[in-house]
Amino acid sequence: MKKTLFCIIICASLLFVACEPIDKVVSFFADDGTGYIFKTSLPSDPENLDPQLCNDPSGEKICKNLYAGLMGYDSGGKLTQKLARDYTISEDGLSYTFYLIEGLKWHALGNYEHDLTADDFVYGFRRLMDPKTASPHSEKYFCIKNAEAARNGFIDVSEIGVSAPDKLTVVFTLEYPCAEFLHLLAELPAMPCCEDFFITSGGKYGLEAEAVCSNGPFFVRYWLHDPYGKSNYVRLRRNPGYSDVIPVSAGGVNYLITSDEEQRLEDFNSGATDVLTFSPGEAPKTDGSELISGFGGTAGLVFGKKSKIFSSNEVREVFSWAIDRAALKDQAPDILGEARSLVPPSDSMYLRGYTSRVPEGVCETDISMAEYKWGFLLSEREKASLIGMSIMVPSDFGYSDYLTAVTDSWYEVFSVHIPLDIVNPRDYAERLKSGDYDIALAILEPGEDGAADFIKPFGSKNRFGWVYKEALEAENIICRSETLSALNYAVSEAENAVLSDHTFIPIWYLPSAAVFDDDCEDLGFDPFGGTVYFENAKHF
Repeated sequence: MKKTLFCIIICASLLFVACEPIDKVVSFFADDGTGYIFKTSLPSDPENLDPQLCNDPSGEKICKNLYAGLMGYDSGGKLTQKLARDYTISEDGLSYTFYLIEGLKWHALGNYEHDLTADDFVYGFRRLMDPKTASPHSEKYFCIKNAEAARNGFIDVSEIGVSAPDKLTVVFTLEYPCAEFLHLLAELPAMPCCEDFFITSGGKYGLEAEAVCSNGPFFVRYWLHDPYGKSNYVRLRRNPGYSDVIPVSAGGVNYLITSDEEQRLEDFNSGATDVLTFSPGEAPKTDGSELISGFGGTAGLVFGKKSKIFSSNEVREVFSWAIDRAALKDQAPDILGEARSLVPPSDSMYLRGYTSRVPEGVCETDISMAEYKWGFLLSEREKASLIGMSIMVPSDFGYSDYLTAVTDSWYEVFSVHIPLDIVNPRDYAERLKSGDYDIALAILEPGEDGAADFIKPFGSKNRFGWVYKEALEAENIICRSETLSALNYAVSEAENAVLSDHTFIPIWYLPSAAVFDDDCEDLGFDPFGGTVYFENAKHF
C-alpha cells in the first residue's frame, strides 16, 4: 500500500514537472513564495527597451528590471554595489576602478547567452557617447574624460575615459571630480551593452523582444506592441545568466498595457493584476490592500506672472500667511504630507542626502498678520479685482477636493471666494505654458538629478515664468560639483530664493504609491520613478 502511494506521488510530481516551469515546482514544494509570475499594468507601451536611449516612464519601469549596473539601490533606496564586488577611488577623485562579480551572463530570447565582461561596460559607454546613438542622457556623463568631445563628434568614442584592463575590471578616468559619479553608475544610461548581440540585432536593438538582451534579473520572453491593438503586453521571465549567481525570487513579470485608469483599477481589484502603482497626484483608491509609498512630488500654488495684483511679493506673502495649515492638515488624508519646502523629505539616496534649509517664518500660517496687512496693502479697487479669479487645477489631480481648506481660509481673510477651476490636462498644460491663469495648482516632480529637479522649473525650464539666478547657478554645477554638500548648498540657496519670494506656496508632499495583494512580499519600490522592483518579490 505504501509503495503504491509512493508511486502515485512520484507520478503526480513528474506530471506536474512536465506541465509547469521548474521554478514553480520548486516553489510548490518549498512553499517559500518563489517562482511566482507577477502581473501589473502600465498606462502606455514602452517606446524602447534600450537603456542608453530609454526616456519614457513605461520603458524605464521595465528596463530597471531587465538590466543591472556596477552600482544600484537596495530596497530602502540606499546606494549600494550591484555587479561590482568591489571598487576603489583615487585620492584625486579622477579614477574609479571596479571589479566585477564572476560568472554573470547575458540572456535573450532563443536561449542566447554570452559572458558578461568589463568590455560590455566599455561598449555601453561608447554607445552612450556616440553621436549616432543620439542618447538624450549623454550630457550627464560628460565628467568622463573626452566624453563631451566624443559626443560632439570631435574625437572617436574609443578615446573616452572608460577602459577594461581585463575581463573583470572596469576603469573610469574623469575630466574633473564628480561627487555624483557613483550615483550616475546606478542609472539606466550607465548599463552595459553586449556588442556581439547589438551587432546581430540589425538596427532593432531594444525595439523587439528578439532584439533585447538582458544582464539583470529578468529577460524579455514576449513583447506584443501592436499600435492599433488594445491588449498589448510585455512578458519578463527570470534570467538564468543572472539568477545562477545572484538569487532571484520571482519567476517573472507580466506587464499589461492598459491606458484606461479605471480599467487598471478594476483589474487590480478583481485579482487580474497583483500590483498597481499611483503617480504623485493620483489618489490610491483601493481598500484593504497593502501599500508602499514615499513622497515623490510636491504640490503647491503658483501665482501667474501676468497677474498685476500678484506681481507684488507682499501680496503673495499675505496669501501664504492666510492659509490655515492646521485645517488643511486635518481635512486631508494621512497619506498627504504637510509641505513646507519644494523638495520632499526622503531617506532615499536618490536625493543624495539633501536637507531643506527653509528660512524661518516662510510657509507659516499667520492669520492675524495677514488680516492686518490686507487692511492697507491694496486699494478697494485692487481688492475687488479678486472677484472672478480662480485656482486652475488639472482634472487628473486626485486630491482637489481637499483644496477647499485653502479657499475657505482665504475667504475668512479676504471676504472673497476664489473657486477652483477644474480643467482637462491638455488645457491645463497649455494655459500653464502661456501664463493664462491667476493661481494654479502645480506639481513638482523629480527627474534624474534628485533634489535639483525641484528647482529647475524656476530655472532653465522656466515652467511658471518665474526665473531665479540661484536656480540657474545650481543647475550649472550639477555633475560638476566636487562634493555633494556643495551641490546641496546651491540647491538649498535656490529653494530659499523661490520660497522667500512666495511665487510658489507648498501645500502637500505627494505620495507615489504601489498597492499590492497581501499575498505579495518583498516588493521593492522607488517613489521617485514609480518603479516596482520584482527581483526579490515573493507570493504566498
